[in-house]
Amino acid sequence: MTTTSISTASGSTQSKAASFPADQIEQFRCQYPDYDEQESEFPLWIEGVDTTYAPFIPTSTRRVLIALDMVRLSSADKVLDVGSGDGRFCFAAVSFFGAQKALGIEYEQDLVEKSTELAQDLVDQGRILFQKADLTNWRDSPTMQSKEWTVIVVFLSPEGGTDMEEWLVQEFERGVRIVALVFDLKHLKSLHCSLEDTEEGIWVYEKQQQ
Repeated sequence: MTTTSISTASGSTQSKAASFPADQIEQFRCQYPDYDEQESEFPLWIEGVDTTYAPFIPTSTRRVLIALDMVRLSSADKVLDVGSGDGRFCFAAVSFFGAQKALGIEYEQDLVEKSTELAQDLVDQGRILFQKADLTNWRDSPTMQSKEWTVIVVFLSPEGGTDMEEWLVQEFERGVRIVALVFDLKHLKSLHCSLEDTEEGIWVYEKQQQ
C-alpha cells in the first residue's frame, strides 16, 4: 500500500513524520479541497476592519495533518475545534488519528450544516458533532466549559485570542494541549510552547511535566 509522509519543515522541536495511505489522503483532499493562499486576490484578515473572532479560512490537508501529528493526537483524545469552519480538523482527528470524539463549534450556521454533511458517516456514528455557538460567550457555554476535552484547536484572529485568553489559560492549566494556527499565542505568558512550525504556522502549547 502506498503511503504519504507528512512531516514538519521547521520548529524548535521536530515532530515525527506521519504516514497515511495515499488514497486516503487523496480522498481527504477531494472532500476538503486544499486552499492556496497565493491564489487569493484578497487579504485573508484585515487589521482594524475584519473583527470576526474566527474567520473561515480553509487550510490545507498538509497543515491539518501536520498540526494533529505535532500534538500527538491519539485514540485517547477528545478534540474541541473552536471555529471549526467546514469541519476538516474534526474529520481528520477521527478518521486519520482515531480520536475518541471531535466536536466543532462554529458561529456560521451554513458552515455547521456543511461540515455535518461532509462528515455525515462519522456524525451518524456519534464520533463527530458540530454546533452553532457564539464563541464570545465561552463563560456560558457548557461545551467550552466541559472538562472532557484533551486537545483544543484554535484558529482565532487576534481579537478572538484576546477575548478568550482567560479560557485558554484555564484549559492549559487543566492539562489540555492547545494547537494554535496562523496566529500564535506567545503573548500569553502563562502558556508554554512545546512545539512549533513557524513555516506552516502551527504552535503547540502543553503544560510542562513537573
